[in-house]
Amino acid sequence: MDSKGSYVSIFALCFFLVIMPTDAAGYTEFAWAWGDTLTVYGNANLDDIIDERDVEYVRGIIDGTKDETAFADANYDGRIDEDDIAQIELIIAGEEDYLVILDMDNRTVTVPMPVKRIVATGYGSIHTLMQLGAEDKIVGCSHPDQWSALPYVAPELDELPDTGGPSKTNFNVELAASLEPDVIFACSSGGGFGDVDMISDKTQVPTIAVNIGKGLWFVDELRIIGAITGKDDRARDVIAYTKEKVDEIAEITSKVPDEDKPVVFACGCSKSLTTSCGTTPEIELAGGLCVPGAAWGQQVSKEQIIKWNPDVIVIQWASPEWIEEMLSDPVLQNTNAVKNGRVYSTIGGYWGDAPLDQHMASVYYLAKLFYPDKFEDLNVEKESNEIWKHFYGVDGLYTEMAEEYNFYRWD
Repeated sequence: MDSKGSYVSIFALCFFLVIMPTDAAGYTEFAWAWGDTLTVYGNANLDDIIDERDVEYVRGIIDGTKDETAFADANYDGRIDEDDIAQIELIIAGEEDYLVILDMDNRTVTVPMPVKRIVATGYGSIHTLMQLGAEDKIVGCSHPDQWSALPYVAPELDELPDTGGPSKTNFNVELAASLEPDVIFACSSGGGFGDVDMISDKTQVPTIAVNIGKGLWFVDELRIIGAITGKDDRARDVIAYTKEKVDEIAEITSKVPDEDKPVVFACGCSKSLTTSCGTTPEIELAGGLCVPGAAWGQQVSKEQIIKWNPDVIVIQWASPEWIEEMLSDPVLQNTNAVKNGRVYSTIGGYWGDAPLDQHMASVYYLAKLFYPDKFEDLNVEKESNEIWKHFYGVDGLYTEMAEEYNFYRWD
């Protein structure tokens, strides 16, 4: 793809719409339907912010010069009138008593404002709240596992009540209700994880479905949580920063012909070494070709790995022992990756509900693994430390994680 114009348009389409995993049908449909639209009632002109242009748009609907839109009924009473203009003006001033949100399960939910107490059931929403600077509102959450920046950034989360999750089978509804939250963020039903209606019915608390953080699709989650927590400006900053940083890598890798790209097999964090991560946007943005036909969470035989003959094998959070186990496996000795010693531990940016910061750092890390010559001047440690600092305000996070989780280090 030699034309920069072609690259920009295709990359925009990839980034915003089509890099969702196939098992996430619910929020894939949501993403296709709304794109970069802020799904808050009051966003009458269907852009990414509620401002005076929405007031003017509603005036146009009232006087017959504009068509009605999905979010023009700001107070959600079934009529477009002056009361909607009044609600929009309150939202602009930050003085609204409630917001009506279309969540990522396409449910319309009314949330009392301002929100001061939050229960977050999925790791994606916890990270998003931290990234937006709204962590002081969390009164209960799923305790984060060790494979993320949160144990380094926010160990105090372990002191909060553990409401369980993100699966609908291990969320403690009674505990969540007892914490008297103003809102609950729960996993979208996409992929079979969440049961948002059940949580809402049993707790009688407004419950917002957000995605579980697969792929690089975080625009909706950031915008919805940003609107509810009063952190919309920060959400817009994170989105712009993400686009800018990923573009730095994709602008180079998008120009590599497919025949020159390495074939990559991505393993999950399992000692079996054969749990597939399927087709991942991080690998593709970094300039790799995912092995064909692999599905997320699929158990893969060594015979299948031989057939694929990947040039690179990456294993999330792999110990030196796991790497050595694969490199010394007699069955795999003739695969390109093992033969050339290209088996690496990686950041868990493409598995389960990994947060946006990990996805972004993964793109940088993988790009240099795949193309050390093209990215000779790229300092992965410096860039990834900067990414994590932008998200969490803490220095040296990548360095700490690289040491603990055996990431490849360049001299």
